[in-house]
Amino acid sequence: MTALSGQRAFITGGASGIGAEMARRFTREGAHVVVADVNDGLGKQVAVEVGGDFEHLDVTDRAAWDAVIAAHDPFDIVCLNAGVSTYQHVAGNVSNYPFEHLDDDKYERIMSINVDGVVHGARAVIPGMVARKTGHILVTASLAGIIAIPPDPIYGLTKHAMVGLVKSLGPALEPHGVCISALCPGFVDTPLVTDVTRDFIKAFSSDVLDVSIAGDLAMRALTERIAGSQWTVSYGHPIQQYVPTIPFV
Repeated sequence: MTALSGQRAFITGGASGIGAEMARRFTREGAHVVVADVNDGLGKQVAVEVGGDFEHLDVTDRAAWDAVIAAHDPFDIVCLNAGVSTYQHVAGNVSNYPFEHLDDDKYERIMSINVDGVVHGARAVIPGMVARKTGHILVTASLAGIIAIPPDPIYGLTKHAMVGLVKSLGPALEPHGVCISALCPGFVDTPLVTDVTRDFIKAFSSDVLDVSIAGDLAMRALTERIAGSQWTVSYGHPIQQYVPTIPFV
């Protein structure tokens, strides 16, 4: 029997990158996967590849969330993974000063997807999980949710917000049998990492992680099942739980 045998998983942003890799890994581990994305073409391809289902979902649309969960629930695992960067290049963006290229459209887009989209998703799935007293929510944050990312402060803002949300929801959900964890990888080989970003990273003697690490990271979080935990991995370093020092203790 495989680790996720008989379980059902729902993955936003599942058409590519980390979401697609989680769909593949969870399927190999025995889960039935529902891939959700706004990219119908790629999303359906991934769903066919893994023998799962596809749902068109704009994570910023609260009503759409309620409809898709009502149609497919219950889920054992929900991955709130859909996300974008503020600019085309997550790192290596040439700027004279912070916010030089930030306009209202860029700001509202990243906040609505990276923050509102996760909150809408959590609000849609938590009631059912609490009623069943089971379930695990994985939130794709980033190492940028733990450390500074000067080239894209707004991206850092959204990922710090996700880490804070998970840390606070963890102990609140634990008495109900529901776990929530944050995935905080370094730069992973996904569509968000452009050639410019890749060159920028290599200039600092680092490199981009193979996307397969995303599946390992997700499985570690699911296996350990620690409420409100943050799981990190970066180039040259193993997967590990990030445990910050708590002040005033």
